[in-house]
Amino acid sequence: MFRLFVLSAKSLASSISYKLNRTIKRPVKPVFINFPVTYRCNAKCIMCDIWKKYKKDDNENKRLSDELTVEDIAGFLRKNRDFFSDLRSIGFTGGEAFLRKDMVEIIRAGHEELPWVDIGVQTNGLLPELIRDKIIEILKFYPNFKIAVSLDGIGSTHDEIRGIDGAYEKAVRTIEYAAELGITGITCGMTLTSKNFDKIKEVSEKVESLGCEFSCFLPESSEYFGNLNNKNQLTKKELDIIAEELKDFGYHYFMDNLRTQITGESRRTLPCYSGYTSYVINPYGEILPCILIEESFGNIKDGFFKDIINSDKAWGLRKKLEKCKCWCECEVSSSAIISPFDVAKWFLMNKNKKEILKTLNKKILLKRL
Repeated sequence: MFRLFVLSAKSLASSISYKLNRTIKRPVKPVFINFPVTYRCNAKCIMCDIWKKYKKDDNENKRLSDELTVEDIAGFLRKNRDFFSDLRSIGFTGGEAFLRKDMVEIIRAGHEELPWVDIGVQTNGLLPELIRDKIIEILKFYPNFKIAVSLDGIGSTHDEIRGIDGAYEKAVRTIEYAAELGITGITCGMTLTSKNFDKIKEVSEKVESLGCEFSCFLPESSEYFGNLNNKNQLTKKELDIIAEELKDFGYHYFMDNLRTQITGESRRTLPCYSGYTSYVINPYGEILPCILIEESFGNIKDGFFKDIINSDKAWGLRKKLEKCKCWCECEVSSSAIISPFDVAKWFLMNKNKKEILKTLNKKILLKRL
C-alpha cells in the first residue's frame, strides 16, 4: 500500500508538470508511441477497412515498398535515443503486424536501441503457427515481450465480424500458444458492433478463462481505419443493451466511463494528451497525434523528433485537439496515466474500490513476472 501511495504521489507531480509545460508550449519527452508498421491485413472486418487500403490504390506493391524498413526504424530510434529517455512503451500494430516478414527484426531493433522500453504487438491472431514461431524467436532476446489478441465473439460471431472462416479458432490458438510460451498479461480487446453488442459477458468470461485481460470498446471511424463513411453504426437500443451489460465492469475505468457516457450520466473530463505525450507513427513515418487524426506533425525522416513536434504547425494541431471528447481506448489509457486526477476522482466515487484495488494489484504482480 505504501508503494502504491508513493507511485500515486509521483504520478500526480508528473501530471502537474506536463500540464504546466503544455500551457507554456514547452515540448516534453514522449511517453507512449503507437506504431502501425503496415496497412496490410489478412482480416476483412466489418468495422474496419484497413484491409482495403492498398487494394483501393490498386498498387499494393508500391505501397508496401514505401513502408519504413527495419533500418529506417532502427535509425529513427537511435537518432532520437536521448529524447526518448522517458518513453515507457511502443505498441506495434497494423493492419496485421505479423504480415511483416521482418517483424522480429523490428522488435529486435526497438529493444536494442531502447532497452528500457516495453514493447508489444497487437494482432488479429489469424496466423497462430507463424505467430508462435515469431514469439519463440523474440523471447530469445526479449523475455518481457507482450501481445494483445482481438476477440470479438465466440465461434461464428467472431468469424462473421472478422470476415474470415475459422478466425475464432485461430485467435484462441494464438492466445494459447502465447500463454504456453510464458507470456503474461495477454490482453484481448472486443470491438462492439451490431453483431455482438449483447455478448460482452460471454466474451469476457471466455477471455478470463484463457487467463487474459478483457476490455471492450465502440467502433471508431477515421482515415486510419479507412472507414470515414462507415455505416456500421449502433442503434440506441443496442447502445442501451451495451450500457446495461457494462454494469458488471464498474471496477474498470475505461468501460465504466464508457457506460456512463452512453447513458448520458457523464461526459469526458479527462484531458487529452495525444500528440503531446503520446504519438502515432504510421507505416510511412508520418507522426500523427492519434489514430483518429490523420493530420501529420511531419515525417521521422525529415529531422529530429523534438524539432518536428515543437514546430508552429505542431502547436497549431494540438490547439485543435484541446477539446477532444472521444473515448478511444488506446488514447484514453495513455492520457489517464499522464493525468490521473480524473482516475482518482472516479476511484473515490466508485462503489467497487476493493475490486479496483484487486485488479490493480494483479497488474502490478504481472508486470513483475
